[in-house]
Formats: sequence, C-alpha cells, structure tokens
Amino acid sequence: MYIPTKQEVLLNKINDLSGIKFNNVDELFKEITGKEKFYKPNLLKPLSQIEIIDYFENILKSISLNKYFVGLGAYDHFIPPIVDELIRSEFLTSYTPYQAEISQGTLQIIWEFQSLISDLFNMDVCNSSHYDGATALAESLLMAYRIYPNKNAYKYIIPNSIHPHYFNVLKTYCYPFNFSPVFLEFDKDGKIDLNKLEELSKDDSIFSVVIQSPNLFGIIENINVIKNIIKEKILILLVLEPLAYFILPKIENVDIVSANLQSFGIPLYFGGPYLGVIATKKEYIRQLPGRIIGKTIDKDNNTAFTMILQTREQHIKREKANSNICTNQGLMAIRNTIYLLSLGKNNLIKIAKLNNLLINYLSQELINSNSNIKLLFNDINSKVFNEIAIYFPEYNEFHKKLLNQNIFFGSNLAKLHFDNIHLQNIFNNFKSLHLNYTNFNDFINNTAIICTTEKNSLNDLEYIINLIKESK
Repeated sequence: MYIPTKQEVLLNKINDLSGIKFNNVDELFKEITGKEKFYKPNLLKPLSQIEIIDYFENILKSISLNKYFVGLGAYDHFIPPIVDELIRSEFLTSYTPYQAEISQGTLQIIWEFQSLISDLFNMDVCNSSHYDGATALAESLLMAYRIYPNKNAYKYIIPNSIHPHYFNVLKTYCYPFNFSPVFLEFDKDGKIDLNKLEELSKDDSIFSVVIQSPNLFGIIENINVIKNIIKEKILILLVLEPLAYFILPKIENVDIVSANLQSFGIPLYFGGPYLGVIATKKEYIRQLPGRIIGKTIDKDNNTAFTMILQTREQHIKREKANSNICTNQGLMAIRNTIYLLSLGKNNLIKIAKLNNLLINYLSQELINSNSNIKLLFNDINSKVFNEIAIYFPEYNEFHKKLLNQNIFFGSNLAKLHFDNIHLQNIFNNFKSLHLNYTNFNDFINNTAIICTTEKNSLNDLEYIINLIKESK
C-alpha cells in the first residue's frame, strides 16, 4: 500500500484524533476490513492501466460488472483515468465561452480539439462540435444543399446500410425542406453497389450522397473512389466509429465528414451526452454550421484564442444564418481532446488494431463453434473494423441467457427501431442477393450486430464461444 507520508507520522495523528492505540497500518485497516492483514496485490510483473483495472475488477467478482458486445454508435472503450481527473470544475459547463479574455483555457482546448479532428479526417477545418452524430449528419445535409448550385435538386442518396437512428433523425430534420431520400442497395460484400450508385447519381434532382463507413454491418466502404463516380454531387461521409480511421486509409475526395465522437473518452452513460462534429474543405467554411475557435495574438503580441465565424442566428441576421444550433458540446469535446492527447497516435493505432484483431478472431470462432451461425458477409472483400453482422438461430434465447450473466451480446435488427421502409429495403436487398433469407420475422429477430473493443479480453470471447458450443 502507498501512503503519501511516513507511516509513523500517520499513525500518531490517527491515534491522537481517535484516542485508540494503533501499532501499525494493518491494525488500522482491520477496523474497516475485519481482516488481519491489509490486502497486498500479488503481481508477478508490472501492469498497464487497463490491466490494473481488470485485475481489481476480477478480485471484486462479488460486484456485478457488465460486459458489452454492443456497438452501433455507443462503444465501450477503455478511458484512461486521467480523462476524469482533468475534467475539473473549471471546465464543468458545456456553455459557450463568450468572454474570450476570461476563457482562454476552454478556448485553447477546443481549438486543440478542432485541430485533432481535422487531422484525423484529413479535412481543412471542423466546427467546435454538435449535440450528437445524428444532428451533425442532418446539418451536413442542409450544408450540402446550400453548397450545391442547382437549387431545384431535392433528393439525396442514402444507403440501405446506414444506421436506422441516424436516418430517422435525418428524415425528421429535413421534413420541412421536402428533401426526398433515394435508397441505395449494398452488394454481396456488404458495400454500396457502385454500379447502381453511378446510375442513380445521373439524376439531376439529386444534390448529395451520404455514405456510412464502417457501415451498419461493420463493413468498410471504398470511400476514396466514390467522388469520381458521383462527380459534382456533394459527398458526405458518416462516421460512427472514428477509432477506425487510425488504421484505415487516409480520407480523400470527401466534401463533408459528419462524425459521432463518443469513442474518444466518453463513457456509455445512458445514451448521452455524446457529441458530433462536422469537418469540411476550406472552400465550404462559410457554410459550416456552429462555430469555430481561432488562434491569434492579443494587443501585447501574446498567443490568444477567440471565437470566429459564428454563422448562427444569434450572431448574424436571422435570414443569413446557416443554422440555429446554439450550443456546442464543449465538455464532451474536452473529454475527446484529453483522451486523444493522453494516449497519443501510436497507442491509438495499437488500440484500433486490437479492436480489429478481436472481431476477426470472434467472427471465425463463431462460425467454427456452430455450423448454423453465419456471417452475413464472409468474403475476402468484406473487411470490417470492430463490428460484424451475423445470422444466429434462436438469438433472442442466447442473448437472454448471457444477459442473466451481465453480458450484453449485441443487438438484433428488431430492436433498432427502423423506419418501416428502410427495414423492408434491407430485407429485400438480402433476398435479391440470394442470401437465403425468406422469412421476414426470422430475419429481423436472428440477424444481430456484434461488437468487440479492447475491453473485451480473449477470456471473454472464449467464454461466449464455449457457451455456444454447449448449447448446440
């Protein structure tokens, strides 16, 4: 045990205050633990932070701890303790730092946030955050419409493989503008059908194309070839798992990136607060909603930070505002920044690779453990990051069995609150690919999305695999 003072000094103080004569620390803690000896960890080697936390969680097995294999925009990643330690009272507000002269710390860290996210997505600029990934996507589509020169265009292409919650928000948000979605099918590899995309994008009434990568099924799209196909249409890349972009090819030829950044230092909570962000090219900066923090110098020639380009209705004429989004998720953006800087690029690459290794191991073991379990996309071209889509007969029963052991093993399609047309499109898409899905209810109840992160150990995966083998 580490005590930040000499033990005899501590004991003398405690004895004076309590009126009890303790001869050593073990006697002191016996009053608390009821044990003769204070606990001493039996460590054979130095451990990393995540290993130390896991070590003590295993000791405290009497306390129920949940294991998550659910992703879909809410990922259970390891968060270094320093993130919570540095989110102190100085930052405990998500409100806008209007008075620059007394908000330099907050402004600087949000400027750092913008720099980190712009670099990750290889874009020129990003705003200082949005409420969440779904509203950021909706604002991105409105931004795309402002950029596109043909104001008679009113359609946007959306893939069947988009997360249903994001599409639902997008559809609601854009209802007053009478925008119309055009669904794009996926191919046998789980990626968007590029031939159909080329055909659809010839329509003059289409102004934008939205692509999610990794998509709903965990498949990584060939993002960098899409712009050449759609030509002048505005390409929006939707990112729900930004950690993937530490090992994916650098983003090229994308007009707008709309992202959910929960993976970077934000716990699952109960679904929020999270944050979203929009990144784009410099030429579109005046169409970017929200606000941007800039770096400058003050009258004494010292580095200073301030808000610039606030294209919202509180700061400029209402009819010229890009959006009425009024609050950035400042506190969550700060968590992002501390997380990214504390781990560093090399460690983030290692974590991303570990996520990928774990899901590939699990997917192979699932197939080997039960011949009835199928990967929806099992081709060499169907590359994933940390999520897979599987067909698992009697999934609900197995899910309930694991839930009783505090293990959340993915989510089936039936629980995802799809728009009816969207879900029917996915089912028809699978049938058209001759993937042997003929019963709609069977399909939505037994098709599940499973996720692994660095917090899922090999022992966790093997435990689940053994349960599947036993239940055959």
